[in-house]
Amino acid sequence: MIGPLILLGGLLTGQVEAAQPSLELEVRRLVRQLDAAQLRDRDEAEQRLVDLGPEILDLLPSPSDRTPAEVRQRLGRVRQQLQRALAASVTESSRVTLAGDDLPLSAVLAAIQEQTKNRVDQPDAGPGEPTLSVAFDQTPFWPALDEVLDKAGLSIDPYAGEGVIRPSPRVEGQRPRCAGAGYSGPFRFEPVRVEAVRDLRNPAGRSLRLSVEVAWEPRLAPITLRQRIADVRAVDDRGVPVPLDSRQAQLEVPVRPGSTAVTLQIPLVLPGREVTRIARLEGTLAALLPGKIETFRFDDLEEAGQVQERVAGVAVQLDQVRKNNSIWEVLVRIRFDEASDALASHRSWIYDNEAYLEDPQGQPVAYDALETTRRTEDEVGMAYLFAIDGPLTDYRFVYKTPGLILPRTVDYQIEDVPLP
Repeated sequence: MIGPLILLGGLLTGQVEAAQPSLELEVRRLVRQLDAAQLRDRDEAEQRLVDLGPEILDLLPSPSDRTPAEVRQRLGRVRQQLQRALAASVTESSRVTLAGDDLPLSAVLAAIQEQTKNRVDQPDAGPGEPTLSVAFDQTPFWPALDEVLDKAGLSIDPYAGEGVIRPSPRVEGQRPRCAGAGYSGPFRFEPVRVEAVRDLRNPAGRSLRLSVEVAWEPRLAPITLRQRIADVRAVDDRGVPVPLDSRQAQLEVPVRPGSTAVTLQIPLVLPGREVTRIARLEGTLAALLPGKIETFRFDDLEEAGQVQERVAGVAVQLDQVRKNNSIWEVLVRIRFDEASDALASHRSWIYDNEAYLEDPQGQPVAYDALETTRRTEDEVGMAYLFAIDGPLTDYRFVYKTPGLILPRTVDYQIEDVPLP
């Protein structure tokens, strides 16, 4: 089966490559039509660009100083609508279609990575790589991956970093990944620990803490995850509600750059000893997700000042480039139309955005230091410091940031959690 699967993949790749030039020509034609003499033709071109869908985002030109104002506005509206359409798909699970018998584990994992755009490391197979039989037809990413890992006797290290899923040998006696996990779009929820406390001096002083691992597809990279305790509901094995402790509390779990999971600790009131398990726990998680990463480039740095570029829902402004002794300072401001609390003072994700100079040979030059110059609800100002001898002639400043900040809610459910 592996041969036909590879052949099919090659045919599909060839079809995409053949279709790409045609799509690019159509986008160019419609962009030119945005400057047509007739309003009807301009409106038609704008709507047609939107109808082509998010796959044309990388084909849309970046407006320049010579771009007519109306074309600039229309391109901005098209980008924003396509960004929002792309954003709507972010909370949907990636899908896997793959079927065959005795497929090498490495081939299966490679196919999952290719189809979902989620980075999955190859485990150290050693002698005798395992082979698997799978039958996936538009199967969501996490159920498909969990089935593969269960069949191969593997687990994963959710805190490996680098935005990658890293399979690892399974500890003896560890339960299958498919057992106990709950899935919601690109998110996976698994109860991993239960801690019960009884105060022997005060019978009313008892608590139950349930630790839930929240994992996401690596392509997502959430900015933050929040859980209102009031949005959690639990029932025991008798169908009786399990009270929540600290119902007014809100848990915010920091997301480390490159991580693919966090642990959420849900406080409950410890039920009586006659209760042996939580039959069902449901909740609604609030997530802030980044949209598509956009790239902003600024030339003529020594003459630049108050130069702004805008894409989708973000504007990046190059305020000034100045020499301070032996250090070049590049001052920029990033402003989001809807930051949705993503720029709160305790959030640091914005400092992980890529920013660098390109030298005359097109090679990136990393900054030596970074200073914050301004911070509001929807705007951040930063000074990037570069230790470069000589002028910045022919250098370019490059900044990358999400085009949108996407607030989303994620409903989840886990079942059959045994109590200590």
